[in-house]
Amino acid sequence: ISDEAVKDIRSLVMERYGSRFTPENACKYYKKVKNAQEAHEAIRPTNIRRLPSMLVGALDEDSLKLYTLIWSRTMACQMEPSILEQIQLETGNCDESIIFRSSCSRVVFLGYQSAYQDVESETIRFKDNEASHNAVAFGILSSLKKGDQLSIGEVEIKQHHTQAPPRYSEGSLVKKLEELGIGRPSTYASTLKVLQDRSYVTVKSRVLYPEFRGRMVSAFLSHHFSEVTDYSFTADMETELDNVSAGLTEWKGLLRDYWTRFSSYCSRAENVHIHQVEKMLEKTFGDFLFASLPNKSRTCPSCMGGTLIFKVSRFGAGYFIGCNQHPKCKYIAKTLYGDEEEEESPQKSNTVEEPKLLGLNPGSNEKVLLKNGPYGYYVQLGEDRTGYLPKRSSVSHIKNVDTITLEDAVELLRYPVTLGEHPKDGHPVILKLAKVGFSVRHRRTTASVPKSMKPKDVTLEKALDLLSSKDVRRSGRPRNKPKVEEAIESSNAVN
Repeated sequence: ISDEAVKDIRSLVMERYGSRFTPENACKYYKKVKNAQEAHEAIRPTNIRRLPSMLVGALDEDSLKLYTLIWSRTMACQMEPSILEQIQLETGNCDESIIFRSSCSRVVFLGYQSAYQDVESETIRFKDNEASHNAVAFGILSSLKKGDQLSIGEVEIKQHHTQAPPRYSEGSLVKKLEELGIGRPSTYASTLKVLQDRSYVTVKSRVLYPEFRGRMVSAFLSHHFSEVTDYSFTADMETELDNVSAGLTEWKGLLRDYWTRFSSYCSRAENVHIHQVEKMLEKTFGDFLFASLPNKSRTCPSCMGGTLIFKVSRFGAGYFIGCNQHPKCKYIAKTLYGDEEEEESPQKSNTVEEPKLLGLNPGSNEKVLLKNGPYGYYVQLGEDRTGYLPKRSSVSHIKNVDTITLEDAVELLRYPVTLGEHPKDGHPVILKLAKVGFSVRHRRTTASVPKSMKPKDVTLEKALDLLSSKDVRRSGRPRNKPKVEEAIESSNAVN
């Protein structure tokens, strides 16, 4: 607060409350965060003598309460502290094996609290009689003397359990970072944004919840970059950067020293194989990863010979619990993370489900199974075995998979079906079943089959009509045709 404003505030405090409430010297408040620039004044009334009562009718109810709060706090910051008298009483049995403690306090001198008791602060004053209750309790406790005999009036038994520390909110996390000396006021907002943008944490009801991706990144960095992720290292680096900005440290030497240490960690991390990372994460989060598995021995229920382990997908986009006999056994017990479509899919399941036997295929006498994979439910003809890829068909378009019968599964496993040859080029027109439903395909052109049309009713003629409509999709490039030829054909078509 500017010196001129402080003079006005102290003058009004003297007028309204007297010299006892006015400090001999102006109160100064200093920054708590290192290197905080403090380029702006605190929020305060532009004219402290503009009392809240003067603005009644000019401001709405909420705005008046806000102004009253600002006015009261501004006044309180230049007033004497309050003085409290506290009493603590210990009560017990004769051998002092049981001790009960009671404490109470009363206000001896209001000090800055007078600003909140002011008639001008009526709109924000709490309507309770806590002070009177404290005064009564203080009087009772202060009347007792050491050695007084007390009689038991009533005994109430209560059980209290130690609670875990509450999860961080954005505000409490910033406060913790300030205590550790990590970050600066200008970086806190971007730090919290990165945590959420990269799905390291999610915010629910203003509380930060760690995601498994965040846990993994934290474990990996702590294991392979232990010095860099240490709180003291980060705080010391912040201090060194402050010294650079103040001209006390030469920046080239600081960066050279930092890069020498950091590059050594990077070179070691480059030689770490993904399987080593998987083993480390499995050891760190084993209780969390395998808690929902029904078989504590972690035996693969599909091949009965493998062991369920934690694995990272090929391109690092997902994490799952799968069989260690992959690719011989492709069983996936639990998907921990996927892309947005998978997360929002109602078919996604995080629990282990055994394959359901629907029956035997009438033609081949093979088992027809209903299974659940990372992309939803599907039916499969035959069991998984070495060197054999069984035929599968997605049933994600069916809302209630429990209603699928053997006949339904056999019908779905018929697809894809060739409807015939296209009259223009002789290439096949295929009716196939995709994750979103049925569609017809001719070379690079695909058209969806309307949900109102049954697959049995799709003929070659109807498929050609669908492929000639506007609602078609084209993908890929014709085989054996380079981009140059396509560009020439396109230019000729335009000409």
